[in-house]
Amino acid sequence: MRRWILFFVIVSAMSAAGLARAQAPDNAPPSTLNFENGVIANGVYSNECFGFSLPIPAGWKINESIVAGGQARHRSDKSLILLFLRKEGDPVGRIILSASAPADGTSSAQDFVSGAVHEQIKVSPDHELIRDAVAVDYGGQHFFRADYKGLLGGKQPVYFGYVYSKFRGYMIGETVVATSPEGLDEATNSLQAVSFQQEQINPKCVMAPDKPLPKTAAQRVRVSSGVAAVLIVKKVDPKYPEDARQARIQGQVVLQATIDKEGNVAELNLVSGHPLLAPEAIKAVKQWKYKPYLLDGVPMMVETQIIVNFTLSET
Repeated sequence: MRRWILFFVIVSAMSAAGLARAQAPDNAPPSTLNFENGVIANGVYSNECFGFSLPIPAGWKINESIVAGGQARHRSDKSLILLFLRKEGDPVGRIILSASAPADGTSSAQDFVSGAVHEQIKVSPDHELIRDAVAVDYGGQHFFRADYKGLLGGKQPVYFGYVYSKFRGYMIGETVVATSPEGLDEATNSLQAVSFQQEQINPKCVMAPDKPLPKTAAQRVRVSSGVAAVLIVKKVDPKYPEDARQARIQGQVVLQATIDKEGNVAELNLVSGHPLLAPEAIKAVKQWKYKPYLLDGVPMMVETQIIVNFTLSET
């Protein structure tokens, strides 16, 4: 009797599975993958959608507060930070692995890299071009690299490099920061271990949709930073990062902010600022509180820029 019962259960389960297959539509959409979802395993970052893998170099640590578990972070310029690495024992050393869709869809990697560096040089008279875009090969893929030099706190030289390749329709590569040309070369050469899959785009891959705008989005106004500053009722000063203090790094962090009808900082995006200073600026500004901005007596959402200054004492 038990054997008959067991046989009946097995047959019933097989029949149910067959029925489920029969009911599933033939044109059911395939499972999708997100470009944002990278994987970090055994010291290697991999991204199936962008089609490459990169071992994390020895002596470098992942900044999990920016890319936790390989989950990419969207930037205000629509690019993605895929991996943010910090060199152990070096307050300046950075490797920022990112992907960006060309604005017009047709730009070359050479134009992308050259344009990015020249744009940074325009920002400050302290920035000096070291080399314009030159061709380099990593992982069997053609890259272009351009470098420039700046000054931290107006004194300490710091070197920046952009090295990117166009793959699967995206600019993929690194922005690196170091205190010497040799350190810049060392950081950039992390790409020697990169490996690429086929150029063909994975049709299952999609970019995560933007967050929907609130229903009150049409009731937004843009105001100057000076006007917004008058409305501040609670201001939290940022903590000066110790590694930035030791490196004598100072300057401005510029943030793009959206303030809701109640005066809370609802959205905050980095516009510019040193990577050692920006996190503390963002952390502080998120705690600020404003008076509601009234237009004809009606509270409005406000878009504005916030500038946070980091200044070291002369002592």
